[in-house]
Amino acid sequence: MADAPVDLSFPGAHKYTFRTERLFFRPLRLDDSDAVFALKSDPRVLYWHEPLKYESQAEEWIQARLKSDRYLSFCVEELQDRDVDKEKPEVIGIMGGTSLPEIGYMLRPSCWGRGYATEAVRGFIKFYWETFPEGHLNISDAEEKKYLRAVTGPPEEAPQVRASIAVLKKCGFEYWKDQEEDDSMRPGHKVALPVWRRWGPGYAP
Repeated sequence: MADAPVDLSFPGAHKYTFRTERLFFRPLRLDDSDAVFALKSDPRVLYWHEPLKYESQAEEWIQARLKSDRYLSFCVEELQDRDVDKEKPEVIGIMGGTSLPEIGYMLRPSCWGRGYATEAVRGFIKFYWETFPEGHLNISDAEEKKYLRAVTGPPEEAPQVRASIAVLKKCGFEYWKDQEEDDSMRPGHKVALPVWRRWGPGYAP
């Protein structure tokens, strides 16, 4: 099936696609606000952030990311869903670079427990280093070109956090350090979030 065209006027827009055994990855577009809202309004998905209340917030979220030249994310669809004659296959998640070399993912709860998260992260890692063997072109720091990193919530916060950590470990990430951020659920407070890192091929010290 033919996908809708991508507006390449945004710095973070791209035309890359790739697939894994069960999943298809296509560029995030402005018209994906309904799918983003379905994900980011679900408290099971945004367990340590305030869930979205309005679809307009999803539109703003997409625009903000597409304006960044270090954004490289994808809508995740099931390959079997693309085989059905649908105008627009269902988006089951978002995967990719949030601010490279940092990556992240979200999946609909209905797809949890099926190995999709691990498959998506592994698929993105493979795509990324095959496409950018020397690191993404818009990463200026020479050291940051050598790895991908991911941030999770404190392990004691929610079972989703422990599940995400398990996914990252399966995909070769190792605990690196904690970073302090504002706690979005408790204004005026700080929270220490674990950072995980995976070196690119040939870059491990």
